[in-house]
Amino acid sequence: MDISLFRSIAGQYDTLRFTRSVDMMNVISQQIEDQVLQHQLAVDFYAGFQRFSNFPEQLRRYSRLGSICRRVYVFGIPDCEPPSIQGVEFIELSPTSALAQEWFLFVDTPDFWATLVAKETENPTAPGGRHYDGLWSYDEAVIDRIALLMSQVMESIYKPVKERDYSQQYMHISEINSRMLSLIEQTDTVSQRRWQQLRTLHGIADILSTSPSKLLQSAAAILQSVFGAVSVAVAFKLDDSYYTVPVLLGEVNGKGRKIPLSRGISGQVICQGRLVQIRDTNQRSELDVLMPAAKSLIGAPLICSKISGAIVIGAPESNQWNDEDAKTLLAVAKVISMQFEQLLVKVKSTNGKKSFTNGTRKDVSNTVGMI
Repeated sequence: MDISLFRSIAGQYDTLRFTRSVDMMNVISQQIEDQVLQHQLAVDFYAGFQRFSNFPEQLRRYSRLGSICRRVYVFGIPDCEPPSIQGVEFIELSPTSALAQEWFLFVDTPDFWATLVAKETENPTAPGGRHYDGLWSYDEAVIDRIALLMSQVMESIYKPVKERDYSQQYMHISEINSRMLSLIEQTDTVSQRRWQQLRTLHGIADILSTSPSKLLQSAAAILQSVFGAVSVAVAFKLDDSYYTVPVLLGEVNGKGRKIPLSRGISGQVICQGRLVQIRDTNQRSELDVLMPAAKSLIGAPLICSKISGAIVIGAPESNQWNDEDAKTLLAVAKVISMQFEQLLVKVKSTNGKKSFTNGTRKDVSNTVGMI
């Protein structure tokens, strides 16, 4: 069986994909490796080098990883004799295998999980040199999928992580984001927009590692002050007909009101359970019910087992948000959803099976009040 990590997740998680240069791929790889090294995490570490001849430049780094990790697995085409390093096992790949064409890193433990999976683009002569199409993710669904695929590659029994320490994970993400921001500060080529996107994600991770109880208001404030949204709304489904809006910032209407699900981008996102982007509200028949002054809008779904909602940002000018902005908001929404899921588990374990029913108004109110 010819397994491709990239092909198995690229289509399903298209909103997480990016195109990055070789230099940026190295930076991302080093951030994951550095987190393992700095915290001396005894993990199983998987790395795809495409060819063993690409490995010598990383010899010292991977010698350190080999001394810390339970095991390091390096995959590649055996175009040269690999060195013998304690704790590092070299996995030979056929030149015709899909995995040999991919650059990947993978870590999956209860305290830290991350992956980078990418494939070189079809146009190696494009401006700026070689580029890779792929994703860098902490998303549990992506991680679980890669874990299953790696167990098939290794011909081992799949053992999914059943309980995760989210506070530790958020600490790791915050540290990685902080290092990334420091690197970007030293680079003149990064756009102001990308800088704002990364600062936003760093701010959200920092909240989770320090003050998770203030997440909704703090996340909205970061989206407004750092990300540049003039208006921010966080909405939650009340029942099959209405939603409510507990958090509103900026030029907005409707806080605390019951609003029909048929009204506004928030209702659309909740009903469809997907990202919705409106580049120019002038092209629509009506203004948004919550943000009538906004000319461009993005809404991302908040989804967990019992509650569904949306987080929406608005701007006063048309076409202000790009696809990377949309992906950033989707990442913020995913983090908030994960935090809700944890709270639901805690409430259920504390109060018993009757603590949550089927996403009733009381359920929504109680859980939103906790976050």
